[in-house]
Amino acid sequence: MDVSAKSLAPASALSLRPTAVAKLVFQYYRQPVSWLVLIIASLVMIYVGGAAMFWFHAIYLGEGGPAISPVLHWFMDSTAALLLTPVLFIVLPLASRYARVGQQDLSPHRFALFSGAIFAVMTIPGPFIHNTFIGRGTYLADVVTGLWGDGRPVQAYTVFPFPMEALLQVAFGLPLYIVLMWGLFYSARTMLVKVAR
Repeated sequence: MDVSAKSLAPASALSLRPTAVAKLVFQYYRQPVSWLVLIIASLVMIYVGGAAMFWFHAIYLGEGGPAISPVLHWFMDSTAALLLTPVLFIVLPLASRYARVGQQDLSPHRFALFSGAIFAVMTIPGPFIHNTFIGRGTYLADVVTGLWGDGRPVQAYTVFPFPMEALLQVAFGLPLYIVLMWGLFYSARTMLVKVAR
């Protein structure tokens, strides 16, 4: 197998002009299987990635959470992160085009690095949005705690300033989302190759 620089060059250049991106996205989603790829990517990135981010923020960094079960906390946070689905809607066609190394093949490295890195960067405001709308002490957190709280005492917790939280988010998210996109690529390779044509 030839892996020279020429063989790894994209089959067609990736243009980031708005009209070119719109055309690429339209062509990508004309194929029904692309919607299945989007659904799978959303569930993996948001719920599996959300579980890892929950562990990182709530447990490892000690940010804690409201007096609800950890599973409900993870599910609530991850469901709120479904707002990132429009990011995946755009990233998947771009990553598929960028990863093309021929008419019938995609590079898993290019796909995972491109899509995982963009997704990680797009999650930078996540801690701020979380803390503003669904974090401890917000109206929504109080309602959920009132409905499904299990009476456990709220543990001592750590508070980080937003710039530090954003840096930690990217530092943990970058390798996490690249690995998840790599796994997505290999689990859905046939579908991805089909829609990237």
